[in-house]
Amino acid sequence: MIHVDSLAPRHNRFHHLLTHCLEAAMLDLLTIKVLVLYDDALLCAGLRATLGAQPDMVLLSPQADPGQADVVIADYAQGLRCIALGKAEPARRSLGSLGARVLILTRRDSEREIRHALESGVRGYLTIGCGLDELVDAVRALHCGMRRIGTLAAQRLADSVAGSLLTSRETDVLRLLVAGHGNKAIAKRLDIALGTVKSHLKSVFQKLDASNRTEVALAADKRGLLIDLPALDEPEVEAAPARWRMPAVSPQAEPARALASAS
Repeated sequence: MIHVDSLAPRHNRFHHLLTHCLEAAMLDLLTIKVLVLYDDALLCAGLRATLGAQPDMVLLSPQADPGQADVVIADYAQGLRCIALGKAEPARRSLGSLGARVLILTRRDSEREIRHALESGVRGYLTIGCGLDELVDAVRALHCGMRRIGTLAAQRLADSVAGSLLTSRETDVLRLLVAGHGNKAIAKRLDIALGTVKSHLKSVFQKLDASNRTEVALAADKRGLLIDLPALDEPEVEAAPARWRMPAVSPQAEPARALASAS
Protein backbone atom coordinates (compact mmCIF):
# COMPACT_ATOMS: atom_id res chain seq x y z
CA MET A 1 0.00 0.00 0.00
CA ILE A 2 1.25 3.48 -0.91
CA HIS A 3 0.58 6.16 1.65
CA VAL A 4 -0.64 9.52 0.41
CA ASP A 5 1.92 11.30 2.58
CA SER A 6 4.76 9.57 0.74
CA LEU A 7 3.58 11.03 -2.56
CA ALA A 8 3.64 14.62 -1.28
CA PRO A 9 7.42 15.21 -1.72
CA ARG A 10 7.30 13.85 -5.26
CA HIS A 11 4.29 16.01 -6.05
CA ASN A 12 6.04 19.10 -4.66
CA ARG A 13 9.21 18.40 -6.67
CA PHE A 14 7.15 17.95 -9.85
CA HIS A 15 5.21 21.13 -9.11
CA HIS A 16 8.41 23.16 -8.60
CA LEU A 17 9.95 21.73 -11.76
CA LEU A 18 6.83 22.53 -13.78
CA THR A 19 6.70 26.06 -12.36
CA HIS A 20 10.37 26.61 -13.19
CA CYS A 21 9.87 25.40 -16.77
CA LEU A 22 6.83 27.65 -17.26
CA GLU A 23 8.66 30.67 -15.86
CA ALA A 24 11.64 30.01 -18.14
CA ALA A 25 9.33 29.68 -21.15
CA MET A 26 7.50 32.90 -20.30
CA LEU A 27 10.80 34.73 -19.81
CA ASP A 28 11.98 33.53 -23.20
CA LEU A 29 8.77 34.75 -24.83
CA LEU A 30 9.04 38.17 -23.18
CA THR A 31 12.74 38.64 -23.97
CA ILE A 32 13.41 40.48 -27.22
CA LYS A 33 16.38 39.16 -29.17
CA VAL A 34 17.92 42.16 -30.92
CA LEU A 35 20.55 42.18 -33.67
CA VAL A 36 22.33 45.44 -34.50
CA LEU A 37 23.75 45.65 -38.03
CA TYR A 38 25.72 48.82 -38.63
CA ASP A 39 28.77 49.57 -40.73
CA ASP A 40 29.48 52.56 -38.49
CA ALA A 41 31.31 51.01 -35.52
CA LEU A 42 30.75 53.99 -33.23
CA LEU A 43 27.01 54.11 -33.73
CA CYS A 44 26.80 50.33 -33.50
CA ALA A 45 28.56 50.40 -30.11
CA GLY A 46 26.24 53.14 -28.85
CA LEU A 47 23.14 51.24 -29.91
CA ARG A 48 24.36 48.03 -28.29
CA ALA A 49 25.11 49.88 -25.06
CA THR A 50 21.68 51.53 -25.01
CA LEU A 51 19.63 48.46 -25.88
CA GLY A 52 21.76 46.13 -23.77
CA ALA A 53 20.73 48.12 -20.70
CA GLN A 54 17.04 47.32 -21.26
CA PRO A 55 15.79 44.54 -18.94
CA ASP A 56 13.62 42.91 -21.61
CA MET A 57 16.22 42.86 -24.39
CA VAL A 58 19.16 40.60 -25.15
CA LEU A 59 21.72 41.41 -27.83
CA LEU A 60 22.79 38.81 -30.35
CA SER A 61 26.32 38.61 -31.65
CA PRO A 62 26.94 40.78 -34.75
CA GLN A 63 27.82 37.54 -36.55
CA ALA A 64 24.47 35.93 -35.72
CA ASP A 65 22.04 34.92 -38.45
CA PRO A 66 19.45 37.75 -38.75
CA GLY A 67 16.76 35.08 -38.87
CA GLN A 68 17.46 34.31 -35.19
CA ALA A 69 16.53 37.82 -34.10
CA ASP A 70 13.14 39.16 -33.09
CA VAL A 71 14.12 42.64 -34.23
CA VAL A 72 16.98 43.71 -36.50
CA ILE A 73 18.17 47.32 -36.18
CA ALA A 74 20.15 48.34 -39.23
CA ASP A 75 21.31 51.24 -41.34
CA TYR A 76 19.46 51.87 -44.60
CA ALA A 77 21.56 49.65 -46.86
CA GLN A 78 21.85 46.73 -44.43
CA GLY A 79 18.15 46.86 -43.61
CA LEU A 80 17.19 46.53 -47.27
CA ARG A 81 19.83 43.81 -47.66
CA CYS A 82 18.19 41.79 -44.89
CA ILE A 83 14.80 42.05 -46.55
CA ALA A 84 16.22 41.10 -49.95
CA LEU A 85 18.04 38.12 -48.44
CA GLY A 86 14.86 36.85 -46.83
CA LYS A 87 12.96 37.10 -50.12
CA ALA A 88 15.73 35.56 -52.22
CA GLU A 89 16.54 32.49 -50.11
CA PRO A 90 13.56 30.17 -49.42
CA ALA A 91 15.33 28.64 -46.43
CA ARG A 92 15.43 32.09 -44.83
CA ARG A 93 12.04 33.28 -46.05
CA SER A 94 10.95 34.15 -42.51
CA LEU A 95 13.45 36.99 -42.45
CA GLY A 96 11.39 38.89 -44.96
CA SER A 97 7.98 38.19 -43.46
CA LEU A 98 7.21 36.40 -40.22
CA GLY A 99 10.72 36.26 -38.76
CA ALA A 100 12.94 39.15 -37.83
CA ARG A 101 11.33 42.56 -38.05
CA VAL A 102 13.64 45.13 -39.59
CA LEU A 103 13.91 48.59 -38.04
CA ILE A 104 15.95 51.07 -40.08
CA LEU A 105 17.73 53.88 -38.25
CA THR A 106 19.23 56.35 -40.69
CA ARG A 107 19.83 59.93 -41.74
CA ARG A 108 17.98 59.26 -45.01
CA ASP A 109 14.77 61.21 -44.61
CA SER A 110 13.46 61.91 -48.11
CA GLU A 111 10.03 60.79 -49.20
CA ARG A 112 11.47 58.53 -51.91
CA GLU A 113 13.87 56.75 -49.56
CA ILE A 114 11.25 56.22 -46.87
CA ARG A 115 8.65 54.93 -49.31
CA HIS A 116 11.16 52.59 -50.93
CA ALA A 117 12.11 51.08 -47.57
CA LEU A 118 8.53 50.56 -46.44
CA GLU A 119 7.46 49.11 -49.80
CA SER A 120 10.43 46.71 -49.59
CA GLY A 121 9.11 45.27 -46.33
CA VAL A 122 10.79 47.29 -43.59
CA ARG A 123 8.61 47.31 -40.45
CA GLY A 124 10.04 50.38 -38.75
CA TYR A 125 11.76 53.59 -39.85
CA LEU A 126 13.49 56.07 -37.55
CA THR A 127 15.85 58.91 -38.37
CA ILE A 128 19.07 59.49 -36.47
CA GLY A 129 18.43 62.15 -33.88
CA CYS A 130 15.26 60.55 -32.51
CA GLY A 131 15.01 60.16 -28.75
CA LEU A 132 16.28 57.05 -27.02
CA ASP A 133 12.79 56.39 -25.65
CA GLU A 134 11.41 56.48 -29.19
CA LEU A 135 14.04 53.96 -30.30
CA VAL A 136 13.37 51.55 -27.43
CA ASP A 137 9.61 51.86 -27.86
CA ALA A 138 9.99 51.13 -31.58
CA VAL A 139 11.88 47.90 -30.86
CA ARG A 140 9.14 46.75 -28.49
CA ALA A 141 6.42 47.73 -30.97
CA LEU A 142 8.02 45.72 -33.78
CA HIS A 143 8.42 42.74 -31.44
CA CYS A 144 4.66 42.85 -30.86
CA GLY A 145 4.01 42.78 -34.59
CA MET A 146 3.28 46.48 -35.01
CA ARG A 147 4.87 49.00 -37.34
CA ARG A 148 6.60 52.13 -36.14
CA ILE A 149 7.42 55.22 -38.22
CA GLY A 150 9.41 57.98 -36.56
CA THR A 151 8.10 61.51 -36.19
CA LEU A 152 10.24 63.02 -38.95
CA ALA A 153 9.64 60.16 -41.39
CA ALA A 154 5.89 60.34 -40.75
CA GLN A 155 5.95 64.08 -41.42
CA ARG A 156 7.77 63.54 -44.71
CA LEU A 157 5.12 61.05 -45.80
CA ALA A 158 2.30 63.30 -44.63
CA ASP A 159 3.70 66.24 -46.62
CA SER A 160 3.69 64.12 -49.76
CA VAL A 161 0.13 62.82 -49.43
CA ALA A 162 -1.30 65.74 -51.38
CA GLY A 163 1.13 65.16 -54.24
CA SER A 164 0.88 62.31 -56.71
CA LEU A 165 3.76 59.91 -57.26
CA LEU A 166 5.78 60.23 -60.43
CA THR A 167 6.04 57.36 -62.87
CA SER A 168 9.49 55.96 -63.66
CA ARG A 169 9.49 57.71 -67.06
CA GLU A 170 8.44 61.01 -65.50
CA THR A 171 11.30 60.63 -63.04
CA ASP A 172 13.71 60.09 -65.94
CA VAL A 173 12.46 63.24 -67.62
CA LEU A 174 12.64 65.19 -64.37
CA ARG A 175 16.21 64.06 -63.73
CA LEU A 176 17.36 65.29 -67.15
CA LEU A 177 15.39 68.52 -66.79
CA VAL A 178 17.03 69.33 -63.46
CA ALA A 179 20.43 68.50 -64.99
CA GLY A 180 19.84 71.37 -67.42
CA HIS A 181 18.78 69.54 -70.59
CA GLY A 182 16.24 71.08 -72.94
CA ASN A 183 13.20 69.28 -74.31
CA LYS A 184 14.92 68.18 -77.54
CA ALA A 185 17.95 66.87 -75.65
CA ILE A 186 15.69 64.95 -73.26
CA ALA A 187 13.83 63.40 -76.20
CA LYS A 188 17.10 62.32 -77.77
CA ARG A 189 18.56 60.93 -74.54
CA LEU A 190 15.44 58.89 -73.77
CA ASP A 191 14.73 58.03 -77.41
CA ILE A 192 11.16 59.31 -77.25
CA ALA A 193 9.18 61.85 -79.27
CA LEU A 194 9.37 65.55 -78.42
CA GLY A 195 5.62 65.60 -77.89
CA THR A 196 5.96 62.78 -75.37
CA VAL A 197 8.56 64.79 -73.45
CA LYS A 198 6.21 67.77 -73.30
CA SER A 199 3.39 65.52 -72.09
CA HIS A 200 5.57 64.09 -69.32
CA LEU A 201 6.72 67.56 -68.29
CA LYS A 202 3.14 68.80 -68.08
CA SER A 203 2.30 65.89 -65.80
CA VAL A 204 5.41 66.48 -63.67
CA PHE A 205 4.58 70.19 -63.29
CA GLN A 206 1.04 69.33 -62.17
CA LYS A 207 2.10 66.64 -59.71
CA LEU A 208 4.76 68.84 -58.14
CA ASP A 209 2.50 71.91 -58.16
CA ALA A 210 5.12 73.91 -60.04
CA SER A 211 4.77 76.57 -62.74
CA ASN A 212 8.35 76.70 -64.04
CA ARG A 213 11.54 74.66 -64.15
CA THR A 214 13.04 76.34 -61.10
CA GLU A 215 10.02 75.47 -58.95
CA VAL A 216 10.11 71.89 -60.28
CA ALA A 217 13.75 71.54 -59.27
CA LEU A 218 13.08 72.92 -55.79
CA ALA A 219 10.07 70.63 -55.28
CA ALA A 220 12.01 67.58 -56.45
CA ASP A 221 14.87 68.40 -54.09
CA LYS A 222 12.52 68.95 -51.15
CA ARG A 223 10.84 65.57 -51.68
CA GLY A 224 14.10 63.78 -52.46
CA LEU A 225 12.73 62.45 -55.72
CA LEU A 226 16.09 62.36 -57.45
CA ILE A 227 18.19 60.88 -54.65
CA ASP A 228 20.01 57.73 -55.72
CA LEU A 229 19.13 54.75 -53.55
CA PRO A 230 22.13 52.75 -52.27
CA ALA A 231 23.09 49.45 -53.85
CA LEU A 232 22.60 46.39 -51.65
CA ASP A 233 26.37 45.89 -51.42
CA GLU A 234 27.11 49.54 -50.64
CA PRO A 235 28.25 50.22 -47.03
CA GLU A 236 26.30 52.85 -45.16
CA VAL A 237 28.11 55.40 -43.00
CA GLU A 238 26.01 57.14 -40.39
CA ALA A 239 27.26 59.66 -37.84
CA ALA A 240 26.29 58.84 -34.27
CA PRO A 241 24.58 61.50 -32.11
CA ALA A 242 26.66 62.34 -29.06
CA ARG A 243 24.17 60.78 -26.65
CA TRP A 244 24.48 57.42 -28.42
CA ARG A 245 28.27 57.29 -28.38
CA MET A 246 30.12 54.93 -26.07
CA PRO A 247 31.54 56.75 -23.03
CA ALA A 248 35.28 56.74 -22.55
CA VAL A 249 36.45 53.72 -20.59
CA SER A 250 38.93 54.23 -17.81
CA PRO A 251 42.08 52.04 -17.72
CA GLN A 252 40.74 50.36 -14.59
CA ALA A 253 37.57 49.35 -16.40
CA GLU A 254 39.32 47.81 -19.40
CA PRO A 255 39.86 44.35 -17.80
CA ALA A 256 36.19 44.13 -16.83
CA ARG A 257 35.15 45.20 -20.31
CA ALA A 258 37.38 42.55 -21.83
CA LEU A 259 35.87 39.86 -19.61
CA ALA A 260 32.35 41.02 -20.54
CA SER A 261 33.21 40.83 -24.25
CA ALA A 262 34.65 37.36 -23.84
CA SER A 263 31.52 36.13 -22.14
